[in-house]
Amino acid sequence: MVTRHSISVIIITGFLFMTSLLLKGQTNDDLHRVKQLMESFRYEEAARAANRVLETDSNNVAVLLIKGMALASGYKFREARSVLARVVRIDTASIPGWFNLVNIYRQLGNYDLAVYACKRAVALDPGNRFFLLQLAGLYLNNDDFEKGRDILLPVYRTDTNDLYVLKQLGNCCAELKKPDSAIFWYRKVIELYPSDAAITGKLVNIYIKGKAFQQGLDIAERYLSIDSANTGILQLNGFCRYQLKDYSQAERRFIRSIASGDDSRFARKYLGLCYYKQEMYDKAEPQFRQAFRMDTTDAEICFYYGVSAYRSMLVDTGLVYLNKTLGLIMPSDKFLSSLYLELAGAYNISNQSDTALAILMQARELQPQNDLFLFRIAYQYDFFMNKPKEALAWYRQFLQKTGIPEGDPARLSQLPVEVGKSDTGKGALQNTPSNEEQAAGLNLSRTYSNREFAARRVEELTTIKKSNIR
Repeated sequence: MVTRHSISVIIITGFLFMTSLLLKGQTNDDLHRVKQLMESFRYEEAARAANRVLETDSNNVAVLLIKGMALASGYKFREARSVLARVVRIDTASIPGWFNLVNIYRQLGNYDLAVYACKRAVALDPGNRFFLLQLAGLYLNNDDFEKGRDILLPVYRTDTNDLYVLKQLGNCCAELKKPDSAIFWYRKVIELYPSDAAITGKLVNIYIKGKAFQQGLDIAERYLSIDSANTGILQLNGFCRYQLKDYSQAERRFIRSIASGDDSRFARKYLGLCYYKQEMYDKAEPQFRQAFRMDTTDAEICFYYGVSAYRSMLVDTGLVYLNKTLGLIMPSDKFLSSLYLELAGAYNISNQSDTALAILMQARELQPQNDLFLFRIAYQYDFFMNKPKEALAWYRQFLQKTGIPEGDPARLSQLPVEVGKSDTGKGALQNTPSNEEQAAGLNLSRTYSNREFAARRVEELTTIKKSNIR
């Protein structure tokens, strides 16, 4: 027989059971509501709805995880970090908890903790390629390229055609100053995807840094057969041709780049240099003028602008910008000497031979070890100032300094030819970005060396002097 007490227990138990079902149903409804709000990008409302669920179940990992994600999506990273840290304390094997912490720590700039969280996610799921790529990315963002490469290499072996992995391996090797390895990976990228302009540019630049200009040119040409109007690759193609001394073809590439919308200082400068090397100074001058307007602190362009101007008979402009170059830099002795030689040439053209001589004397003082200035001073006296007596003394001093006794023409044939096309300023800009060889001074002879010229001129002037005495 059922007692009154037993009936009471049954009633209470049933009530508690029905209450738990109701609460569970309400919790499920609230959780469903939170998910709906997240899917609708209503992150603040989702976080508030999650709080209502957590009031009855504060350790609900699923709800805590959603709340953390909602806070992070609303850019409340510090609050999200606290919630997600609680998730992984409650459940240390929560892969979503650890992985979401990776992004939170990254946003907060704490890369060490981001790496730690990512390593925990990798340890929980070692075969997850995505987690490994994220870990490698963290190392690369932290400039730890060696660790990034070590993570990426095994990933590459599981899929040798993954462009992202190939690019990142190339980037790692480039940053680690391993150009041969970087070339290997970048070449694999363009074999799979020839129209990748960014990787093509990086590959060509590596060849340029290694002075392998022909290889860089070949890569650039291959890309231009796909996209002939890419200004970046046209620039690199033109630069390689310029370094290979193919000035006319380099000129065409820079013209095409400018026609495609490239109005960069680099394009203008190197188009000017292409004209300059072909002695087309009237065409070089406007290119250098435009390049200098883009950066009026660039002493190298200012120098070329000045030289091109006076050689195209814009003498006043040339003098202005050659003198301006002096105020832009603290130049090396070689550059300064070359600059003075060009100034002397410009002053000679403007019929200021005395000023030109003073400049040559100053250049001689700056570089007394450079015997070329002895020759230039002699030539200045001889042909620009019509003072053969003074010229004779300087010619003789030049010959003595260069080891040729007067009246010993037998040694002349053994001496290297020095004067040729634009020779006198070679190496003058060795400390400048482009390592250009200057075209400074006068083209005195296409046939004779400075020494031959000086020796022959000494003989002529000595003969004239003896005749005058008689």
